[in-house]
Amino acid sequence: MNYVLIGNSVASVNAVAGIREYDREGSITIVSAENYYAYGRPLISYWLEKRVQDQDMPYRPQEFYEKNCVRVILGRRAVKLDPEARQVHLDNGEKLPFDRLLLATGGRPFVPPIAGLTAANYFTFINYDDVRRLEAFAIPGREAVILGAGPTGLKAMESLVQRGVKVTLVELADRIWAPALDPEAGALVAGFLQDNGVNLYLNDTLTSIRQEDDGRLLIELKSGRELKADILVIAIGVRPNVELLTGLPGVTINRGVVVGPDLSTGLPGVYAAGDVVDGNPPLLPHAAIQGKIAGRNMAGAGEIYQPLPPYNALGFLGLHIISMGNSAATGEEYELLTEVDPAALVYRKLVLKDNRLSGALLINKIDRAGIYRQLLEEGIEVTSFKDELLRPDFGLLSLPETIWQQQLAV
Repeated sequence: MNYVLIGNSVASVNAVAGIREYDREGSITIVSAENYYAYGRPLISYWLEKRVQDQDMPYRPQEFYEKNCVRVILGRRAVKLDPEARQVHLDNGEKLPFDRLLLATGGRPFVPPIAGLTAANYFTFINYDDVRRLEAFAIPGREAVILGAGPTGLKAMESLVQRGVKVTLVELADRIWAPALDPEAGALVAGFLQDNGVNLYLNDTLTSIRQEDDGRLLIELKSGRELKADILVIAIGVRPNVELLTGLPGVTINRGVVVGPDLSTGLPGVYAAGDVVDGNPPLLPHAAIQGKIAGRNMAGAGEIYQPLPPYNALGFLGLHIISMGNSAATGEEYELLTEVDPAALVYRKLVLKDNRLSGALLINKIDRAGIYRQLLEEGIEVTSFKDELLRPDFGLLSLPETIWQQQLAV
C-alpha cells in the first residue's frame, strides 16, 4: 500500500501514527512545500522573541520519521492530482503513485486587496519563513502596524513589542478577537493593551499604502487617519489550500474541502484533515485528532470523526485567555454566569444552554478550564451543581460522584 501525505503538518504527522497502528509495512511519503520538517506553528512567535531556538521547533524528532519508515520530500509542491492514474504530480516533474492520499495542506494568509499593497514590503505571520524574514526588520525603536486583532495579530503584536517595536493594531470589528470575546471582555483586553503601550484602532481598516523614498510606509485608514510605519503585518485569517482538489469530480468545496464522517473527500482513497477541511477551526488539537483518524481510516479502520467544540488558549504580554465553545453567544436561549474583576483583569463567563455548558470565556483566572472543557465536550447536565460553577473552591469533587469517580479512574 502506497500512502502519500500532502503537507508536512501536525495533521500529517498524526496521520503517520494512525497509519502505523494498522499497517506497519506500507510505504509512506510526505510532500512539503516548506523546507522544514513539521514544526509547532504556535512556536513561531516565541522563535521571533528568542524564547525558543531552531532546535526547539520540530513537532516530532527526526527519529520519528526514521522509525516509521517515512520518506519526506521537502521544498516541493504538489501541483496536480490525477485520480484516474492514482498519481500526484510535483513541481519538479516527479509523479508519485498512491493508493491512499491525505490532503493536509493547511491554509495560506488571506491578503485583502488594498491600494498600493502589492508594491509595499509587508509581512504575514503564519509560518516559519514569515518570522525568519520579519526578524531582520524587527529592530528596537521601529514602528509596526498590524492589520487584524485576532489570535494571529495578537501573537505578532507580542513578538514585536518584546523586540522593542512600537505597535499599532487596526481591527475592522468593534473589539479585539470578536469571535471569542464579548464587548465587556473586549473592552477589558483593549484597556490592557493600551496600558502596555499598544495603539489600537477599532472599527477601522486599511484603504491605501504608499512606500516612501526612505522605505517607510504611509498607511491611510478608512477613518481618514494616516499612520507611518516601518513594518506592516497582515493577520486577518487564512484561506484553505484546496487547489489540488478544485474541479475534480466527486469533490465538494465550499470554503474548504467537504469531508464525510470518516474524513474522506468523495474521491476514492483520498482524505483530508486540518485547516483545509471545510468548517474546521484553525486549531492544532483539531488538526492532530483529524490527522490521526484519517490515517487510521486510510489503513482500513473505518473510524468516525466526532467534531469537538473549538478550544483556544492564548497568552500575550502576561495576559491569559481561554475560550471554548460558543464563548461569545447571545440570545434568550442562553444563560450567562459571570465573574468580573476589572482591577485584577479577571473575567470569567460560562454560557449555558438547556442546563449544559455551551461555551466559556476565561481571562487570567483560568485554573478550572480543564473541568469546564470536560463539561462542554461531554454535554454533562449541570443543574445540580450550577451554583457552584464559578465558586473559588469549585473542582472535580464538586461534580456528581459518578462523574468524578469516572474521571479519577482514567
